[in-house]
Amino acid sequence: MENRRPSTMDLPFFLWLTFILSSSISRYDVCALIAKHCVTFEEHLLGDIGGTVPCSHHPGLGPYGECNIVDFQTDLQEVEPGIRSLCIYFLLAEVIPDNAFSHLPTLEFLYITGNSLKRVQSGAFSQLSNLRYLSLLLDDRGCSSVAMDSTVFAGLSRLEELSLEGLRWTFMGVSNATFDPLLSLSKLSLNRICLQELAEVFCHLSNRMSYLKHLKVINSGITSIRNRMPGCPGSSKPWPSNILAGVQTLDLRENEIKIIEANSLRVFQNLSSLTLSFYGVWLGSIWESGVGEVSEFELAGVVLNEYQTNFKDLCRLVSRLNLQSLVLTFVKVRKLSAEDVKDCGKGLKELSIFNSNIQELDLGFWTSILSTKVLHMTNTGLTTARFCDVANGTMELWMELKTLGLGNNQIKTVETNQFLCMPQLEQLLLNDNKIQTLEPGAFRGLLQLKVLKLNSNSIKMLAADDFRSLWALEILLIDNNVIESIDHGTFRDQKELRELTFGRLEYVYTLHLSLLFYGFPEKMQRLSIDAHYGTTIYAGDAGRPNDSFVLELNGDVLNMGDLYSPFLESVRELKLSGTTFFFKCSFFVPYFSNLESLELLGNPERVHVNYSGISSLRQLKKLKLINLNFSNHTNPGMTFWNLKMLRILVLHDCHFSFLTKRMFRDLRSLQLLRLYSSSPLILHDGMFEVLPALRAVVFDLVEFRCDCENGWFLDWAESSKQVQVIHLQRQQCVWHYQKRDYLSTMEKLCQTDVQYLCYLCSSIAIALLLSASVGYRFAYWSCVVLFFRLRGYVERKLGKKRRIKRRRRERQGDGEVEVQVEEEEEMKFDAFVSFSRHDEAWVLGELAPRLEERGQPRLRLCLHSRDFEVGKGIVNNISESIYRSRRTVCVLSRQYLRSDWCSLEMRVATYRLLEEQEHSLILIFLQHISPFQLTAFHR
Repeated sequence: MENRRPSTMDLPFFLWLTFILSSSISRYDVCALIAKHCVTFEEHLLGDIGGTVPCSHHPGLGPYGECNIVDFQTDLQEVEPGIRSLCIYFLLAEVIPDNAFSHLPTLEFLYITGNSLKRVQSGAFSQLSNLRYLSLLLDDRGCSSVAMDSTVFAGLSRLEELSLEGLRWTFMGVSNATFDPLLSLSKLSLNRICLQELAEVFCHLSNRMSYLKHLKVINSGITSIRNRMPGCPGSSKPWPSNILAGVQTLDLRENEIKIIEANSLRVFQNLSSLTLSFYGVWLGSIWESGVGEVSEFELAGVVLNEYQTNFKDLCRLVSRLNLQSLVLTFVKVRKLSAEDVKDCGKGLKELSIFNSNIQELDLGFWTSILSTKVLHMTNTGLTTARFCDVANGTMELWMELKTLGLGNNQIKTVETNQFLCMPQLEQLLLNDNKIQTLEPGAFRGLLQLKVLKLNSNSIKMLAADDFRSLWALEILLIDNNVIESIDHGTFRDQKELRELTFGRLEYVYTLHLSLLFYGFPEKMQRLSIDAHYGTTIYAGDAGRPNDSFVLELNGDVLNMGDLYSPFLESVRELKLSGTTFFFKCSFFVPYFSNLESLELLGNPERVHVNYSGISSLRQLKKLKLINLNFSNHTNPGMTFWNLKMLRILVLHDCHFSFLTKRMFRDLRSLQLLRLYSSSPLILHDGMFEVLPALRAVVFDLVEFRCDCENGWFLDWAESSKQVQVIHLQRQQCVWHYQKRDYLSTMEKLCQTDVQYLCYLCSSIAIALLLSASVGYRFAYWSCVVLFFRLRGYVERKLGKKRRIKRRRRERQGDGEVEVQVEEEEEMKFDAFVSFSRHDEAWVLGELAPRLEERGQPRLRLCLHSRDFEVGKGIVNNISESIYRSRRTVCVLSRQYLRSDWCSLEMRVATYRLLEEQEHSLILIFLQHISPFQLTAFHR
């Protein structure tokens, strides 16, 4: 017979099984399983999971991943395939190896930071064909020497933005073809690359970067911009003029540029934005540099006394470059008046001055730039904003301003008609001043004003007419003011209002929303009230917005005076901060029946509140509880009942002593659980088993008890396939009034005798398994022979059924003895012939005819192709045929020895021979066969 199926188990299988068993011995090797270096999460968890590395993710590019890399080869394998954004922080790793991201082909955003990186190998990003954003940042303050192979950017043909920061770009060993693969690059940002001449950067740009539009070289030590056209420093390579000519944004801020040579920037003829930081450079050198017309120009840097600049020089620059936007930061200007800015022309649309010192300021300077749309004078020392005094109501001098920013100055009063000359104003920014008084008609004439910021001032009163006629107002910020009184109807004209923040309401103990608005704005999206101790808020018949909105309430003791259902039902997101939140001595939060998000910040040291009413908020999807006190509740577990739609739960120092399975029984949709506890916390066995949708558990700070009762949690964390346990390796536990590392302490404490016995038994089982596998390989036939010899000896002595038995019976009475002898078991065949199908022709043509037809006597043979019973298993056919034949004839050939079924037939015949010692096994050799091809017995 031929090979029909394998019949033996070879040694490699035993070795494989041994490896599987040995790998499962150590039960508490948890560090490798729980203390993950990488986490993966969906976009809706981005704001609540907490950053594990310093990174800013791009919205809309989830799922996201974050890694703290120690060993690049192993740690990065923890990242789940399919993510689109990945942030990596290097802890100890020094090299980004070749094909490091081969298992993340969907990656589009990659941010790498740290201070241990030494080298980026060739092809490190070659598998990231979909990558669009790449940032490589070293967070030390200086410039690091990082080796970058010439083909480091190979495969990044779709990369659109590249940011390199903190690398020492001496270009000593960097090929000029480094940027050649970046065919789609539109934005290149180089930060802290430690160069002195800008030309060194230009010379290493590729002629293939035809889409480059934005070039930034920031804080890199550049002191000079020299005319190196057409060659590069130290080489004959020309500048990629065709590429530089297409650049639209050139940003050179935070470089102490002292030299700008003539025609050094003439290659840039299509710039829309130019940013320079320089020290002591004559402004004329900028237009002499040959740069073309520029729409936006930003100038930053302290101008030394001997080079103090006036606006006449700046306006010449505006005219020569045909600027529309001029931004000045950290500059000293001697004088600013109408005469000084008259040469700026009518093309200037934006003038912004930030953090600067103007020695002589005439607020009537704007009369020479009437067409300006945006004016910012932030942190310039302004004490008044009387821009309109020079107009005197003359329409010819009305400004066309859309935005006026006067934040972070010293303004104390907003006077009557102060902005009357700005009828087109849409944004007025007066935040972070010292405003105490809003005079009557302070905002008169601002009929198109949409944004008004008065936050962080010293306003004490809000009068009924303060915002009168601001019909178009959409955003009004008055928070961080100590308001002592607020009149009824203060916001009655703001029907378009979308966002309103006001407070802190000192001595305002009653706040009627209906009397403030005279009808709640239908477009309101956010309302924030910073109240004071004991403030009672009445909704009354204020109405409700058309869409859901956010309500933020802050105060030591907040009371709801009534529960006007339409208003409360429209609140979808509620943020509370204070000590107590009552309606007639009961917790008022449950009355916001349609809440989807609740953030509650309390004071646990002063008042104990029963928060179990939260369980009635059945629409809740996000719950964030901070600094509350659940320790004195009779049944704190009821707080989370019925919250079947809850997805995010954050418990930050809420004085829980334990968390149980019963507390979380209804949280079927929970995906993120984040815990912070400054006191020891016990997690009861099985509490996570009732959370089928859970994806991440974040331990910001949890002091566990060093108790083996928590061992179940480690087992669960090991076995869980879908839940990430984040920051567990950072946690501590309390042991004999000392804080110890949680994982290592649990490993030492919970190695019980039972576990040691399990380990010992596993070791013994493995040793026996190895011995059995070795014995099977080298002593199998010797053991078989010994076994059947012993078995045959025992059967002969005890007289089993298969031996011929003789029984004698004696009949009493007449003394006759009858001897009954059982005949041998009837045999059906004279011989069973075992042969390979390759030898079938010889058996059927020579052997069978001679024995069955011409033999004397004629013999009856059993041939498997002819005499096996149809429908019966092949193993049963072989066994029965051999045991019902007087002899077994094995026709040996090389093909026979290769057949597993022939081997089985020969083995069964051998077993019978050894057992009965009365059956002959005849071997016929059709070919010469080496004795070593046979078993030891047959040899």
